[in-house]
Amino acid sequence: MVVEVRLVSPTTSESVTTPALVDTGATFTVIPVALAEKLKLPHITRRRVVTASGVVELPESYVIMELMGERTVTPVLISDKLDRVLVGLITLEALALKVDPKTGRLEKTEILLL
Repeated sequence: MVVEVRLVSPTTSESVTTPALVDTGATFTVIPVALAEKLKLPHITRRRVVTASGVVELPESYVIMELMGERTVTPVLISDKLDRVLVGLITLEALALKVDPKTGRLEKTEILLL
């Protein structure tokens, strides 16, 4: 499912609104390197991740994301192979959003601290 997200740099306040693919198979949100450079996102570490094309190491940063009226700071991985934003589960959970398995649509949910 494609949604519109607003990404805001936590260091420069520069922002971009862009289409993004919700990917419930992805743990992290991933953004293209060109978008990370435009927002001047700092690299804070590197993460070894398993992708459809094998194991790779990607830079990790963080961004403020707005989606469906919710806003959070979320970790992101930066990829030179993708041309669009992928919204992963860490971000969805931080935004208190989930995919309804019956309709395939995003909906608000509870954040659990059990």
